[in-house]
Parts: sequence; structure tokens; C-alpha cells
Amino acid sequence: MTDDASYNKTVVNTFKILDAISNAHTAIGVSELAKTTGLPKTTVFRLLRSLEYVRVVEKNDQQCYHFGAKIITYSQNFERQSLLVQTALPLMKQFVKEVKENISIGILYNNLVLYLHSEKGERFPLQVNLYPISPLYCSSMGKIFLSNFSPAALTNYLTAQKFTPRTVNTIVNPQILRAEVLQAQTSKIAYDNEEYEYGLTCIGVPLYQQSKMIAAASVSGPTSRLKARGWDFITEKIINFGHQVSQRL
Repeated sequence: MTDDASYNKTVVNTFKILDAISNAHTAIGVSELAKTTGLPKTTVFRLLRSLEYVRVVEKNDQQCYHFGAKIITYSQNFERQSLLVQTALPLMKQFVKEVKENISIGILYNNLVLYLHSEKGERFPLQVNLYPISPLYCSSMGKIFLSNFSPAALTNYLTAQKFTPRTVNTIVNPQILRAEVLQAQTSKIAYDNEEYEYGLTCIGVPLYQQSKMIAAASVSGPTSRLKARGWDFITEKIINFGHQVSQRL
């Protein structure tokens, strides 16, 4: 690795430890980790305590360390997300060819929508304002994820979330948002009616793997252009896209 002052040494050292644990055939102790990584034992011990706290590593009765349940979850999520993009990509390209509007897929991450991949349709100026993450309460995919929350989890979200109006259409009333989420729970479709960005409308649907919602998809474009193409046409296409991807996962 090239020496560069821009690197965070703590992060680099943490991954040195994770690499050493990964390369070990059995659980490995602090002294051996220090020898393998070239790091002081005090540094190794300090970083291991943090990794153990977040369940990335676990310590056995012999005071040796191995990967914990959290790292396994990361591995499973990586495989799932890779499969999701690979499965959805040809269908996304076909969608853009037929509909000529943007289509995106995303996952739920820390009460945000994290966009995994987007295929661009016809250009429009608002594209420069789209970001790889968005709040749940003012995005169509976000409302799809909220529709999958348990009643208690949804109440917790609505209570704790700070609703910042991005446009005059942004829903900032928790009870109005709850009603819209419950409607999405039944219809399996959600809308962003210029709530995230002026002039931009999005329609979102869930994506399933073995009956479990793992992601969402949305079509987005200028409100006037979507209206001209036909709401029924756009809605039918994104619903069919969701069904096709879910069937292939």
C-alpha cells in the first residue's frame, strides 16, 4: 500500500488485523496478531476490543480471536447485493429501452435508502440533484421500506425522525406519512410526488427474495414527462419490473 497522509491509520491497522484473522487457520491470539501485522500489542488489543464490541470478532476461552457473526452478515449481504444487481441489470436496461426514464434499485441502510445501481433514461436537469442516499420519508423506495416495518418499528421511526421539508410537498406530519405507508403496505407501490425534489416524481415497488423484501426499485423522471407518457403505463412497467426481478432472485 502506498504511504499517503490521507489514509486513516486506524482504519488501515484495523484491516491488517482482519486480514490476519482471515488468513489464520484457527483462532489467533494478540501476540501472534501483533507479530503478523507488525503492530504493537497495545494497538492490536485496543482495536480488537472495538471490533469485539461491534461483534465483528469474537474471543474464545483461550483468549484467541476469530470472526464474529457480524462479519458473516456482511458477507451474506455482499453476495445478496451482488446477486441483486446482476439479476436486475438486464431488466433495468430493458426497462429504460421501453420506458425511457431512470430506474434505480436500493436497499435499506441505517434508516436511509442506499442506491445500489441506476440506469439512466432520457436526460433531464434534475439528475444532477440525485444522491446515492435519501431519507425514507420523502422517497418512494423509502416508503416501500417503511411499509415493511413492524407496527412498533414504524412508530419508533415516526417518533424519532426529524422531518425536514425539502419541498412544499414533503410530508412532515407523522400521521399523514403513516397513512401513506399503510396504503403502500396494501398496494405494494409508493409515490414521491415532488417530495424530494421539485419537478421530480418517483414510483417505487418492493423486490423480494423467497417472499422476503430485500430491496426496492423506483422509476423517476420529470413530473410533466411521466404524465405525458401515461401514469398507467409507467406504473404497470415498474410493477412488472418488480415481479420479474423477484421471480429471478
